[in-house]
Amino acid sequence: MFPIIIAGPTASGKTAVSRALAQRLNGEIISADSRQVYKYLDIGTNKEGAWDPGKGCRVTGGTCQHLTDIIEPSETFSAGEFARRAREIIALLSERGRTSIITGGTGLYIKAFVDGLSPLPASDPAVRSALISELKTHGLEYLYNQLAAVDPEAAQKNKSNPQRITRALEVYRLTGIPISQWHRNVAPRRENCRQFGILWPRGELNEIIAERSKTMFASGMIEETKNALARGYAKDSPGLQGIGYRSIIRFLDGTATREEAQTGLSLDTRHYAKRQMTWFKKDTRIRWIETAKPQFDPDIIADKIVKELGI
Repeated sequence: MFPIIIAGPTASGKTAVSRALAQRLNGEIISADSRQVYKYLDIGTNKEGAWDPGKGCRVTGGTCQHLTDIIEPSETFSAGEFARRAREIIALLSERGRTSIITGGTGLYIKAFVDGLSPLPASDPAVRSALISELKTHGLEYLYNQLAAVDPEAAQKNKSNPQRITRALEVYRLTGIPISQWHRNVAPRRENCRQFGILWPRGELNEIIAERSKTMFASGMIEETKNALARGYAKDSPGLQGIGYRSIIRFLDGTATREEAQTGLSLDTRHYAKRQMTWFKKDTRIRWIETAKPQFDPDIIADKIVKELGI
């Protein structure tokens, strides 16, 4: 069976819906989340379930979830690499008669899988090192302003993402071509798949995000960050540049209070959810399923999707 994609903003219940769908379609989940790829960072990336060494994947509610916990916090993982590995997993699952359910909120990962991406130039150690040095010396705003001057589209999309701002500047310095232009020059490719999205009223989603932020702090996100640093990962490691971890590091450095760190996590997540919806709303192929607090039920949504698929 063709892959099914469940997209939407963070905290919208995508994984719960995907689990319910997997139970109906003999499926397994492929995570399309650029933060959940990191090992040791579970609470702050809102992973569900636990890693199963025997199965070689995270298991949530009895369902395998692939492409989580696959790289160190010091490493990077591109959208192109996601697409390549997702296709490998889909082929293996297909051989076993399993349905692949790609689930996540990283729009570029999903785009790379569905439509393909232009082959970007390989990273250059010298250019990358210079940019990292500039980031440490002058800060993120300095790099953002540099990128805004040559590629305002990429700068606006990635305003608070040091990893992507650094990569966009690297590509421009190597080629003289903005990364946003590279992304538009895509070799034709169309995966045979169906895409669905979970759509919440913005106010209710913001309330869920605020509650989840409190829960993440109460569940040990500060300790998780400390443990990652104790393992020897630098504060500016790609994995620790994710939403929430930067705020906690400021708290640990004494430049923010615990309350400020928690508020920062909630606010940054809300802004991220808004950016996600802006991205996904541009794709008219996504079939949006509306929900809200009183009636949100993963089983009901999964049944609607199965009906839409005509299965």
